[in-house]
Amino acid sequence: MTKVREAHFRRVLDRGGQPFAEVEVLTDHPRNPQMLAYFRTSQNGDYSLVKLISNDADYEIDWYENNLHSAFDDVMGTMLFTPDHIGESDRKEFVAQILAYPGIAEVLDRNL
Repeated sequence: MTKVREAHFRRVLDRGGQPFAEVEVLTDHPRNPQMLAYFRTSQNGDYSLVKLISNDADYEIDWYENNLHSAFDDVMGTMLFTPDHIGESDRKEFVAQILAYPGIAEVLDRNL
């Protein structure tokens, strides 16, 4: 299971009229130590992880955050649903780690 080392709220995005929170996550994963997690409010009021992308952008070179190249890859399936993971429970644990990081749940409560 991938462990969350740090989590930082970045911003709220609007997609199709629905707000999504972008959270930068630093992990112990060897290939994807830095990720962007996207959350939205679910119907029951919880926060759902809807997208997880690796963030390999080198801001010395790629300072304008161009997400049209391989610096940003969707890793939701490969990170949380591979044979060495147990799927849904890993996803829930990963989300719980992010939301338990100091300040994250509070900022999502204020912004979503």
